[in-house]
Amino acid sequence: MPLDANCRVCFPIAPKKTVEIDDGQGHLRRDSYRWLHSRESAEVKQWLEVENAYTKAGMAATEALQEELYQEMKARLKEDDDSLPYSWRGYEFFSRTFSGKDYGVHYRRKLGADAEEQVIFDGNARAQGHDYFDLGAMSVSPDNRLLGWAEDYEGNESWTLRVKDLSSGEEFADVLEDCSANIVWASDSRSFWYIRQDKNFRPWQLCHHVVGDSVDNDRVILEEPNERFFLSVYPDRAETWLLVESASTDTSECFIGSLTDPSQPLSMIRPRKTGVEYYPDSDGQKLFIRTNDKGINYRLVTAEFKQLDNWQEVISHRDQITLEDFEIFPGRLVVFERENGLVQVRICSEDGSTRTLAFPDEAWSVGGCDNAEYRADFLRLEYESLNRPPTVYDVDLDTGELTFRRQLPVLGGFNPEEYATRRLMAVSHDGVQVPVSVVGRKESFHQPAPVLVYGYGAYGMSEDPYFARARLNLLDRGMLFAIAHVRGGADLGESWYRDGRRLQKKNSFHDFIACAEHLISQDLADRSKIVISGGSAGGLLTGAALVMRPDLFAGAVLDVPFVDALNSMMNPDLPLTVTEYDEWGDPSDPEVYEYLKSYSPYDNIQAAHYPPQLVMAGLEDRRVQYWEPAKWVAKMRELKTDNNPVFLKTNMGAGHFGASGRYEAMREAAFEQAFILSVAK
Repeated sequence: MPLDANCRVCFPIAPKKTVEIDDGQGHLRRDSYRWLHSRESAEVKQWLEVENAYTKAGMAATEALQEELYQEMKARLKEDDDSLPYSWRGYEFFSRTFSGKDYGVHYRRKLGADAEEQVIFDGNARAQGHDYFDLGAMSVSPDNRLLGWAEDYEGNESWTLRVKDLSSGEEFADVLEDCSANIVWASDSRSFWYIRQDKNFRPWQLCHHVVGDSVDNDRVILEEPNERFFLSVYPDRAETWLLVESASTDTSECFIGSLTDPSQPLSMIRPRKTGVEYYPDSDGQKLFIRTNDKGINYRLVTAEFKQLDNWQEVISHRDQITLEDFEIFPGRLVVFERENGLVQVRICSEDGSTRTLAFPDEAWSVGGCDNAEYRADFLRLEYESLNRPPTVYDVDLDTGELTFRRQLPVLGGFNPEEYATRRLMAVSHDGVQVPVSVVGRKESFHQPAPVLVYGYGAYGMSEDPYFARARLNLLDRGMLFAIAHVRGGADLGESWYRDGRRLQKKNSFHDFIACAEHLISQDLADRSKIVISGGSAGGLLTGAALVMRPDLFAGAVLDVPFVDALNSMMNPDLPLTVTEYDEWGDPSDPEVYEYLKSYSPYDNIQAAHYPPQLVMAGLEDRRVQYWEPAKWVAKMRELKTDNNPVFLKTNMGAGHFGASGRYEAMREAAFEQAFILSVAK
């Protein structure tokens, strides 16, 4: 195969420095690679560079293929392009990309004929001189005079907030460090609310800042001491009220304040109750609240501002339909509901009538986008499927008629009719049927083909069928791409999520393996050419599948994988650990401890033959610490009994989401694809 056929003595062998860890259950556990936990250690950084050099050498034979794949991605990209404008407060806003430039430039212009464009933010200028740059929130003040934004130069998702005058371009001295990436302006455009992070990057303090004033004078409006809860803040739909959420994985508590009077204290909508979530919005006259207080699939209620706790039902809970989201317009309510695994969009009128939108594909992904104007008479949607690029439609709220506005450009002669999609049902270990979405060139379905199987399966996040330009590289080389809609996501509703978390987490792994086996049984997958891929919690899924069934796969890509799950969940000082007890369980409970220990991939590597692996990490990652993939690779090399390569590639200047520039991101994708094609040839 094109990868370097390494012998065991060629592997970098990480030093073993065994330490004993109190497991909290009356036992001591040993960890030979705990020394890798020191982010600032010169020895650790040197070791990661050794691993990067080994990976570069091992992948050297694929460099020509990497360049070919990169050039194909670039050829499909419309490098000079404008986004679809959206309107807000007398202006329309859009962004523009330029050939050779990594980041978008953001513009506005007044509504009306012959209005001049104004650059309000140039990402390329802000990124100059930095290896990494990410733009978070970007918010124009209500009087259209000021711009506030959040930026990150490390990749650790600790944001710096800044403000400038849009007329003069002058940047204010206000610099707010260690914040979340959101800004909510007060109605007078003189001040804004924001959220500070604690030492573990948890959003925990809601603050109010007056532009031009010292940060030292900022008022703390609300603190969340419970480490399981994260704060967030946003304006209501009608831009009348301030809404504040304090939420854990399965519980929320919300507050309402005044955008016009920052001195007014917050009012709690309803006290938190463990296991009950509620998410409010407002049309300025009353609250609309999505809540699971009467059933796991959520219902919709309203409340008057003078009686915040008096909820009146608008849409009741249903056993087979999950209310996922809603959007308010004058006289109209748009709801996004998941039914039979697919999102349905329904327009509800004041007279009680409901219109359900029709979509052309067997399976799809759809959601609202850029609906900035509350008083608009149309709903803007973005729709896509496995073989159809994201397409924006404006939906007439009176008639339901869809007007095409824009489709993501895919250059190079792309024709969606040359690709086929299928939706299959695999039977898992307990008899439950698990959906699998598959896409490929039509001719690739005629005989068993190499397959890339992808999965995530956590936090109730649904992996709806989505389009990816870069994926065409694989499909055009005869591969199929499959999404395993495993439990732990909410692909089939809230119960699907709950049946794949905490003490039911292993269902996710069994589902993933069942999906791969089903592709073989249906003569779609060549059993010797199945590659699996997942990132973050999907990396946990991939790692667990590898240790359970290493014989089933030809290769694996683990992207910032959460593979050292037990050790991380036993360390409450790490970012996310405490809040994620609701997702994985608290290992101080002996039953949870034993269950986590039984599947945590790092703890379950055995002496066995494992397929080639590419493992990706980010040194500044605060969601999945870089040492999890590093330790996985070290222990895998120690115990595996084959000569297959296990590569670790650590981005030394980025975090959880990898490279920030669009060209460097394509380079990373080409690197991963070269590995996939090499092991699935």
